[in-house]
Amino acid sequence: MAGNVGDGEFGFQIAPMLDILFVLLLFFIVSAGAQKHEASLTTQLPGGAPGGDVPLEIGIDSDGQVSVSGQPVGDPADRQLQPLVDRLSQVLAANATQPVVVTPVRSAKHQRVIDVLNACAAAKVKNLAFGSPPD
Repeated sequence: MAGNVGDGEFGFQIAPMLDILFVLLLFFIVSAGAQKHEASLTTQLPGGAPGGDVPLEIGIDSDGQVSVSGQPVGDPADRQLQPLVDRLSQVLAANATQPVVVTPVRSAKHQRVIDVLNACAAAKVKNLAFGSPPD
């Protein structure tokens, strides 16, 4: 039996394991060098600092009614929202950096949210953020 050498056990081969290890190491080194680091954004969230301004809450109901701090403002059919612009201008006259948070309900129409954002732009709101809708 010239072709039969040993019991058929090859044992643990370390050379192929080292080859795989070096290939993986090379892959991770090349991948780590190709990463792009994003620049940090300097955003100030409304009401983030203790003792800071309390944000002015603007809510939008599913029927289009806009409310400021829980008080209804204007008519749900009014697209210009002049009462909201007047109210925001009055508040911003006292504090130009007053934070404003727009919080629409989940079923609010997107056009109504845009109307509110246009009113905020007309009143020259500088600190504007979106709040999470109530469940």
